This record gives sequence, C-alpha cells and structure tokens, in this order.
Amino acid sequence: MFLVSLLGWWYGSGWAWLFRGIADRLKDIKETFSVNVLARTLFSPWKQIQTVSTFHNFFQSAIDNLISRFIGAVIRIFMLVAALMFTVLVVVIGALFVVVWPFVPFMILVLPAMSVIGVELW
Repeated sequence: MFLVSLLGWWYGSGWAWLFRGIADRLKDIKETFSVNVLARTLFSPWKQIQTVSTFHNFFQSAIDNLISRFIGAVIRIFMLVAALMFTVLVVVIGALFVVVWPFVPFMILVLPAMSVIGVELW
C-alpha cells in the first residue's frame, strides 16, 4: 500500500512539485538579478551620477554624463548576461531532472539487483 501511494505521488503530484521547483528557481533568478529593472534602465547613468551642466562646462558635463551612461550600460549588460547564464543552467539541469524523473523509482529496484549479480556501471 505504501509503495502504491509513493508511486502515485511520484507520477502524479511529484511532477507538479518538480516543475514548480524549476519555475521557482527561474523566478528567484529574475528577482535576484532584477532583470526587469536592469533592462528598463539599461542606458541610465551609473548610480545616477550626473554632472550638472552650465554654460561654461557644457561639453565637460556632457562627456561625464556619457561616460556614466556607458559604464552603467556595460555593468548592466554583464549582469543581464549572468542572469541569462544562470537561467540556461537552471533550464538545462531542470530538463535533466525531467528526463530522469520517471526512471528513479525503477533504479531503486534495478541498481541493487545489478550489484548482487555483479554488473558494473563504470
């Protein structure tokens, strides 16, 4: 009876648990890296550092502000690339779990039997 309920969970609610876990990891990455904010403020000045321009320092302040925006864009692009890399990693590992998931209950029976009869995996 216990085995039937365990397999019922594994092939029923277990799938939902697995996919919910993958979705939660992807949401955590999105929130940790603040992907929406980074994308929306991609060309904003770095740390909102801006030089106030007057008639006498117009070109100097324009260059300072351009450099601040460039630095902000470069750092935000690196952060977006890092978020993308973590997202790809979670999707690949999640896909691996989805492929392996249905076979794990059988492995509990097959691997000890293989050990008893002397079959080596490596």
